[in-house]
Amino acid sequence: MKKLALILLALALCLAVAAPSLAESRCLRVQLDGTIKLRPKNPAATQGQPGNAMTSCRTNAKFHIELIFPEKGGPAVSQKNWVVISGFDCPPDQPGSRCRQEAHADAFYPRPFVLQATATPDGAFNYTVEFRLAQLPPISPLTITIQCEGAPADVSDYGSNYRQLMLPWHLNKMVLNAALNKSRHHHPPVMELPPFLLADVEWDELVTLVPCENFKY
Repeated sequence: MKKLALILLALALCLAVAAPSLAESRCLRVQLDGTIKLRPKNPAATQGQPGNAMTSCRTNAKFHIELIFPEKGGPAVSQKNWVVISGFDCPPDQPGSRCRQEAHADAFYPRPFVLQATATPDGAFNYTVEFRLAQLPPISPLTITIQCEGAPADVSDYGSNYRQLMLPWHLNKMVLNAALNKSRHHHPPVMELPPFLLADVEWDELVTLVPCENFKY
């Protein structure tokens, strides 16, 4: 009996030591799925102006953000984020012009990006999550075909479209008051992207606790 009692005591001590590590095996996952819609502030002012061929275009995109944090909070330990153009519409360069601009197929595949992000516990079931794009990603140009009355011509946008899609997170620090296991929809006011663009961003948000071993970091 004494030997059995000692074994049970040793087992209890092992479980007590292991408990903190088991508790720390959970991670906080923040998922955002949403859209970005870029449009010019004043299409008439930019239309047909030299060097402004892209500024009168309307670009729509979808994005996905997945951030992994320690359950106790702190900087993100893993992330997987991308943005992809879903619609691209450019009016004629000049009033009455028959010219049209269309994006090539290479415009419609996801581009990754990395955020600086932190999470801070705010009560038992809430977190404050802050994130920002500290540095714009490498230039990722896409090809635009300009079709007028003659033969079509291909031109590069020199990476302007995808860099513009990143500006809402680069110029603004996003702050989420996130509640565990509650899906929320966010639609902030339209953002100004100097000097000539407006950005309409909205997303669905879900925050959960998940096993840390599911993620590499």
